[in-house]
Formats: sequence, structure tokens, C-alpha cells
Amino acid sequence: MLDISASGFAMWGTDNMSVPVLLSVPHAGRDYPAAVIDALRVPPASLVRLEDRYADLLVRRSVQSGHPVIVAHRARAWIDLNRDEQDIDVEMVQGAQRADYPAPGVKQRGGLGLVPRRLSGEGDLWKRQFTLDDINDRIAALHRPYHQAVSTVLENMRQKFGVAILLDVHSMPPLHNPATGAGPQFVIGDRFGKSASSQYAELLMSRLQGHGFKAALNHPYAGDYILRRHAKPRANIHAIQLEVDRSLYLDADLRQPGAGVEPLKLLIAGLVEALADEALGSSALIAAE
Repeated sequence: MLDISASGFAMWGTDNMSVPVLLSVPHAGRDYPAAVIDALRVPPASLVRLEDRYADLLVRRSVQSGHPVIVAHRARAWIDLNRDEQDIDVEMVQGAQRADYPAPGVKQRGGLGLVPRRLSGEGDLWKRQFTLDDINDRIAALHRPYHQAVSTVLENMRQKFGVAILLDVHSMPPLHNPATGAGPQFVIGDRFGKSASSQYAELLMSRLQGHGFKAALNHPYAGDYILRRHAKPRANIHAIQLEVDRSLYLDADLRQPGAGVEPLKLLIAGLVEALADEALGSSALIAAE
């Protein structure tokens, strides 16, 4: 394991890569710096809603199998790795000027920008503004190193295998459709075909459905900044998001690991192997043409 403690993430299996698939888990961090706790105006327990709660447990079988894995330990409340570093809510940052940043997107307007500002039912999370220097320090300490690490691994992977796939693992609250009842238990996101060749999403859909799960493609989660930043399908670097229903592996309160963790570890490791087989077969065919 390469433990980048100062940067808030750890990596496994990236030096001598066994498969052309990198698993990333950006939102399961449970390390809350004192600066976060001291600035809160809500109870610390409220921040659990920002976490992809214990999603890091789901990739542990893959770590044991030697698959390339990168996991963020620092909490999303400190900085969101699935947002552009320019996605700053200037109203919560002292010294930030609106003209220096792009117009806020849907996620930022909903309170979920680079540093989350508010949660539904909780209101504003912070009792004071942060300084621009503080936000820039967070970017330099975690956001940039994490994404640089992902970029480097994917490029090294592409050079070694001729193809690279990023499988970005997240968790979601149970989905319920008033018209049809239970919603999908997994959502595959490839930004409507923009971040990966369609064969990979189709493979994941088929595998999940074959295991008896309900799976959906791009609805309601198509993928965000991580896929936009790292996907280069024309260069044979593909990026896919995998959203997992938390009720499949957490307890009834969706707070602690449940009995479903072990089977999902095996499932995800199997998905990595299936993607690798598909990618290597396709790469060989392209090379032969």
C-alpha cells in the first residue's frame, strides 16, 4: 500500500498493475480535520449524509486481489473530489470574487460545490466563512494530488495494457419511484456515452442484472467531474461511475456495515475482472486491425 497520509488518500496495486482497471473511492472518507468540526453550526453527525458511507469497504477484496485501487480518507465535507477546483461558492469564502469563477452549476446552487455549503433539512453547515487561502490549501493538499495520482495511474495503465478504465465507486440512498416502486440498486454512469465506450456500461449492466439486481444507466446519476476530467475514450482511457444502493451493504439505519458487505466485495472484484477481460480483448482486436 502507498499511504499518502499528508494528502488524505491511499493507493494499492498501482506499481505493478495486474489489470487495466483502476477503482477509485472519492467520497467514503471519515477523516474530519479539526478545522471542519470547529466551523460547524450543525451536529457533526449531520455530515454522515455527505459520505458514501463505508463504500471503501466494498473494494477491499479488490485490494486483496492486487487490483489497482485509490481511496480518499479525508471527508467530503473538507473538500469534494468530484467537483472542479473552480466550483467555489464565493458567498462562503472570504476573499473570493464572483468574477474570478465560472457561473455556479446545479450542484453548487444546491449547496454541493467544491466545499459543501448546506444540506436539505439541515440548512447551512458552517457558522462562518472560510478564507480563500484555506480553500486553496485544501486544493493543494488533497484535490490536486488525488487527481494527479489518478491521471498518472491511468496513463501508466494505458501504456502497459493499451487501454485503461477508471471505475469510480459511490453509494446512493435507496431509490423509490412512486409509479413503479423500488428503483435501481445500481446506477452505471458514463455521461451518456461521453466518458467510455458503450461496451463497458453494457457489460456492467448485464453482469449486475445477471446477479439478480436492478440496474439503470445514467439515470439519475450520469457521473460528474471525475469522469469529465479523466475520461479520454479516443485515447482508450475510459471512465465509468458505479453507484451502489447503501441498503445493500449497510444496516437498517444506513449507518454501519451490514451483512451485505462481504458479497458486494466479491461482486465488485468480479466486475473488475470482467471489465479487464473485455478491455484486453478489445485492445487486442484494435491492435490487430
